[in-house]
Amino acid sequence: MSTSTQQRAAFESFLDGMHSADNDAIARNLAENVVLNSPFLSEPITGHEAVANVLKTVSRLADDLTVEEILSGETHHAAFFRLRIEDTEVNGMDYARLDADNKIAELSVLWRPLPSIVEMQGHIAPIIGVPALELRTKGE
Repeated sequence: MSTSTQQRAAFESFLDGMHSADNDAIARNLAENVVLNSPFLSEPITGHEAVANVLKTVSRLADDLTVEEILSGETHHAAFFRLRIEDTEVNGMDYARLDADNKIAELSVLWRPLPSIVEMQGHIAPIIGVPALELRTKGE
């Protein structure tokens, strides 16, 4: 099995863990010094425990998480998905860079549209202990 194939399998295992709220699968696929770039945090989060806690929270809160497509490169993999928590839905992409041990070393999460990002962050922020975002339009 090639490294790329092993990494894709590890990424799919991570995604399966997110889909089924399997905390062990989520944590098992993260590197010790993993970095999470998130649309609902102002700064990246670093470290296995901190990143795992955020991802486990999102997974646990998800009413629906549907992966639409997975794209794979040599060391990078991306999953396009739809996430719903309560009445808020986002379309998104997880872009992951894996290390030589087939662990996620960096995960960048991209969501759209902006109003839904702000609503989604409002569901998650109080649980992970960060300030809630507020969407302001011109003239407010």
